[in-house]
Amino acid sequence: MNNIKRNIDQFKLQYDFSKRNYNIIIDSPNGTGKYDFVESLVQEYYAMKNIIVPGEVMSSPDIYYISLPLYDKSGNKVRMLTNEERLMYEFGFENKFENNRVGTEITIDQIRDLKEFTFLSPHYQHKFIVINNCNYLNNQASAALLKTLEETNCPAIFILLTPDLGQIKDTIRSRCHCFSYKYDSENNSNQLFFDYFFSKKIKIKDLIKEQDYLEGYEKVNDEIAGLIANKINPLSLSEVWSKRGAIFLDYLIEMFALLMKGDFLDNSSQQKFTYMELLKKISVSPERSIAVIRLLYNYKYEIRSNVNKKFLYDNLLIVLNKELY
Repeated sequence: MNNIKRNIDQFKLQYDFSKRNYNIIIDSPNGTGKYDFVESLVQEYYAMKNIIVPGEVMSSPDIYYISLPLYDKSGNKVRMLTNEERLMYEFGFENKFENNRVGTEITIDQIRDLKEFTFLSPHYQHKFIVINNCNYLNNQASAALLKTLEETNCPAIFILLTPDLGQIKDTIRSRCHCFSYKYDSENNSNQLFFDYFFSKKIKIKDLIKEQDYLEGYEKVNDEIAGLIANKINPLSLSEVWSKRGAIFLDYLIEMFALLMKGDFLDNSSQQKFTYMELLKKISVSPERSIAVIRLLYNYKYEIRSNVNKKFLYDNLLIVLNKELY
C-alpha cells in the first residue's frame, strides 16, 4: 500500500464529509507528497458522492487554490505558484518563474478574493479551499482567514497545508483539526545518506528531471570531513554551499541528527547502515552534533530573508568550522 492510499484510508476514518464545514490542517515536510494526497482526496470525495466532474478534478469550479503570488515587473499579480513551483522556491532552487518575481507572503487581498468565492453556493455539495502553504499568511491575511473560518457562508472544506505545524498561529490552529500526513521512504536498509534523505522527499525526482538541482551533494561528506580535519578553508566552500538551495540546511541538520543518535540505533534499524557509512568519513560526538544542529537551525530561519546568501554562508562556515575542528 502506497503512502497516499494509506493516508486516505486513515483520513476517511476521521472525516466522512457529512458535516457542512471542515477546517483541516495537513502537515508533513516539504516534498513528501501531501499536495498529491490532497488531489487524491478530492477525487475520493467526488467518487464517494457519485459526482462526475468534467476535465481535471482540481479545475472544478468548487475548488479554490491559494499559494504565493507571482508579480510582474510592474508589481501586478500575474497568478499563484503551482505546487511544483512552490517547492522549487521553498527549496531555494528558483526565485523567479517566467521572469516574474515570487511574492514573499500570502496577502489579505488573496483572502478577500477567497471570501467572495465562499459567498456563492457550491455547484455540488461542498466547496474546497486549498491554501498551499499557510505558513506564508501575513498577519492581516491570517486575521482575515480566521474570520472566514468562523463565518463561512457556504458548505466548505478548508485544507491548509504546512510543512511545520509549529509555525501556524495558535488562533488558526484552534479553529482547525490537524491531520499529519504519514510518509515512508523507500524500503531499503542499505542506503547512503544522500539516498536516505531524498528518498523521503519523493517530489524531488519530479523537480530534477530538466535540471539537476542536487549537483555537488555527493561531495558533502568529504567537505564536512575536511572541515573536521582542518584541511579545508571554510570560506572556500561558501560559494558552492550558497548555490545548493535552502534545502541544503535541512540536509545538514538531518545528517548531524543521525550522527547524534547513531550509536543508540538498534542494529536492525534501517538507519544503522546509513549511520555507519557516514561515520567512516565524519567522526563527531553527539555533543558536538547537537551544537551544530542548533547552529544550523538558527541560520535556517535567516536564509529566506537574507538577500546575500554568500555572506550568510561565510558566517555559517566560519562558526561551523569552530564547532567541528
